[in-house]
Amino acid sequence: MKASEQTFSKIIQSDNGNEHYHIPKYQRAYSWGQSNWAQLFDDIDENEAGHFIGSIICIDDHNNRKPGHDLVYELIDGQQRMTSISLLMAAIFFNLSQVIFHAESEEDSDEDEIEEIKAKRRGIGLQLIKKIKEDFADQRGAIKTGKRRILLRVQPSTQNGNLDDYLYIMSHCGVLDHKQDCPSHFGNRLMAKAYRYFQSRLPSEINDLLTLTDKINQLQLVYISVNSHSNAFRLFETLNNRGVPLTAVDIIKNKMLSEMERQHQIAIDEAYELWQEMLEDIEGIEDRFLRQFYNAFKHKDRIGQPRYAAKATSSTLIAIYENMINGGAQFVFDELVAKAKVYGEITQPDETSALSLAFMDLSRIGAVPSNTLLLYLMTLENGALENNKTLLNFVYFLQKYFVRRNITDTPSTRDLDQLQIDVIDACEKRLKNKKTLSTDFLIEAYCKGRGEPASLADFKENIADNLFLYNKSMARYVLVKLDETAHNREYKPDFWARNDEGQYVWTVEHIFPQGEKIPKHWVDMIADGDSDAASEIQEDWVHCLGNLTLSGYNSRLSNHSFDRKQSKTEITAAGHKIHIGYKNGLFLNKLIFKCNRRNTSLATIETWTQPAIDSRNSKMVEMLCEQYRFDHEDALDEE
Repeated sequence: MKASEQTFSKIIQSDNGNEHYHIPKYQRAYSWGQSNWAQLFDDIDENEAGHFIGSIICIDDHNNRKPGHDLVYELIDGQQRMTSISLLMAAIFFNLSQVIFHAESEEDSDEDEIEEIKAKRRGIGLQLIKKIKEDFADQRGAIKTGKRRILLRVQPSTQNGNLDDYLYIMSHCGVLDHKQDCPSHFGNRLMAKAYRYFQSRLPSEINDLLTLTDKINQLQLVYISVNSHSNAFRLFETLNNRGVPLTAVDIIKNKMLSEMERQHQIAIDEAYELWQEMLEDIEGIEDRFLRQFYNAFKHKDRIGQPRYAAKATSSTLIAIYENMINGGAQFVFDELVAKAKVYGEITQPDETSALSLAFMDLSRIGAVPSNTLLLYLMTLENGALENNKTLLNFVYFLQKYFVRRNITDTPSTRDLDQLQIDVIDACEKRLKNKKTLSTDFLIEAYCKGRGEPASLADFKENIADNLFLYNKSMARYVLVKLDETAHNREYKPDFWARNDEGQYVWTVEHIFPQGEKIPKHWVDMIADGDSDAASEIQEDWVHCLGNLTLSGYNSRLSNHSFDRKQSKTEITAAGHKIHIGYKNGLFLNKLIFKCNRRNTSLATIETWTQPAIDSRNSKMVEMLCEQYRFDHEDALDEE
């Protein structure tokens, strides 16, 4: 076994590199989602160059390599990370190509600067593919594209169309000379979504883009190579079953208890018990709490550490707390224990008040960054807020804000943590001037500068699109919220109930099925028997809100014909006949929309067609725009 710490650029050498990392066919398909992509991008973007991102394990079977051939490693552990970084590099390659194209079309462009960008793009291209000489046509792992044979530096498995999707992305971004045909249903799969996500996150300024590229190249990984599959899997199991490694919380706890004993001669056992109680308030989100605690109170003496960046990150967290602890371990300990109880009220609300219910809804939206500001506001002295409704009304605003933010991606993820700090600074200035904090002040401060939200028109454009394709969780959330507009004492289904496995009982149901193989009865109904036209309608409309509802019996509806899905019933254990299809009384299914100049609904319409989907979609979008319009905004003009 060989192990060493290397940079990404060293592992994926661009200058005459002859080493490649191919994921075996038997490995699982690419499975990372948006939370993983966001975490990877933020880790690279927010940390200094040289950030450590984990390890990779590969098999070095050099004995089977022919003379003069490149070495193809089998990547056993690290495929998700390496594939994602390669997709990010492909997105950068495409953007650099666009920059070069526009620069060369301008008469006053700096030729030296263009050449520098071209060199950077060329280096990225060599980190993604290598062309094979004709003499080595039998090179292991080589792929023929057009008239050339190439080796992919990182090659995904063939599972779930991953390799075909990856090759198409290499073609789209311009790394491959030969244009690949777009694979069927490419846009619905994770490779495509990852590539689009990274494109959306890339900075627009060329210098920022080049800085990001340099950070990627300087990422640090522990590189481990073994000479056999048995050694690889033995090592893999050892690394993944040796118990939970020390986290930042563990390290900070050990440092703090040690310093408390040394500085204050306290009883460690008692402090340890208090620490364990604190962990119950922040269970599962310990690192996040430590970051958000610091960001919320760094304006205070004995907490703020000016020598570090404007906010705590995963790479600076331990050093920040070490300095804080050295300045007073008991003080830091007491502050953390007290603030963790408040943080628990935000992240684990008990549904006993309007505010706790509002916190619960905020957590369902995924408004985690706002916890920093809420922790600050929740711990202010009495009289700091204008009245006892200020915080509740502000949380209601945050619900609207983060629904719109998470659907439009505006403001960008990278700005959200700093936004909370900016608002806290604005609050501190106001309080020092002996003024209270009103809801209007908080909203105005939140929407300034980097916090400026997407317009209502942009929100409308995003929710009118195939929302479920781009953001499944928010699609489900707004469907629930639409139905909740009709809730009362008699009608109030619990859309947040979970089964024994922790999964939602109510799930998103596609009316026109989303599967690749469209059943004939659906082709006949939606496209008059034209399968190509049905596929086009599916691609354009299947994931939009107008084609979605909620069902507690999703698997029972499946790909059945529309009339059967609409009227399907079941006999309960007690012998009662109940509707489980679209005539189940759900408000989403009774929602009135116009089709062929007649008022209708999902429960009553006779056939499901593209115009019906479009009309229902428009009605739902109209309702959501009004539901998530800020109080100070004018309503959109009706078209």
